[in-house]
Formats: sequence, C-alpha cells, structure tokens
Amino acid sequence: PSTTSTFTRDEKVHEVLKLARAYGPVGLRRSEEEQQRLLELALDLESLSDDAPARISLSGRHNLLYSAAPGGSSGKLGPVDGKVTQEFVDDTTFINAVQLGPVKIALTASRKVKDDRTLVVKFHRTTVYLFGNKVVEKEIGGGGVWKLVFAGTVIDEDETQKFVRILQTPSLFVIEQPLQ
Repeated sequence: PSTTSTFTRDEKVHEVLKLARAYGPVGLRRSEEEQQRLLELALDLESLSDDAPARISLSGRHNLLYSAAPGGSSGKLGPVDGKVTQEFVDDTTFINAVQLGPVKIALTASRKVKDDRTLVVKFHRTTVYLFGNKVVEKEIGGGGVWKLVFAGTVIDEDETQKFVRILQTPSLFVIEQPLQ
C-alpha cells in the first residue's frame, strides 16, 4: 500500500484502539450506544485487514483491550476486573488467561482455520493458579466460531508497532500485541 493508504488505515485503527482503551476491557459496563459505536468503527476496518486474517500465524502474548462478551472472558470476575491475555503456544493451541492479583484462571483452547476469515475454537480445560501454583484443573467443553474482522500490524499513536486483531465471537473483541 502507498504511504497515504497506510496512514489512513493506521488512523482508522487508532480510532478503534483509542475507544477500546477508553471503554476498558469489560464492554458490558458501557451503554448500548457506546458498544454499538465501537462495533461500527471496528466493522469499518474489515476491508483494510491483511489478507486471510484467520491464516496468520500467531505467537507470544496478546493483550485484550475490549470485549463485549458476557462472563469472564472480558476479565470481569464479579465486581472486579482482571487483566486478560492470550498466549499462543503453537499454531493450534492458545491459553486465554485472566490475572487478578495472585489468582490466574487459564482456559486452554485450540483453533482450526475454517476459511480465510473464520476460526473454529474448542475449549479443553480450565486451570486455576494461586501465586503461580496450580490449585484446580478441570476438563471442559464448548467453543464457537470466531470471525476475524481485522488483523494487521500498525504503528500506534505512541510510535510503537503493534499487531491488532478484531474478532466477532459473536461478541466484539479488540486485542493487541506489542511488537517492540
């Protein structure tokens, strides 16, 4: 892409990231109008995504900026919010983790590419850690189909390079990975 189109793309992604950060990870604490505004801005990025976003190889730790999902996947544990990350073990396995002080709840899952924009995700087990020590581990089921609305590397407003993913699970998720 030309410099102008890259700049325009990054500016549009900045707008989504800025709003996602302002709203915080637990989207359900926002009004329906605020949630809808972020969803509309995010969906406008679909045509600006890297090609075949579901096929992009992922590694390392990615941070959740925003989730409209009910339950713990946004980090909401009762009245408090934890920090949510995704850690990619390999091209198939990843761990969604919520860290709240000394407690970490880790959900191990796998992903399979369905098509260029869609992943099929299966959940396998939940593990609870206290001060880094495993306390409980339980096999679970479930999963879903995740659509990648956007995936791509941008230069953020703070001049750092970040890999950004925006998904619908069907709830909206905005996730970033610092690359520097």
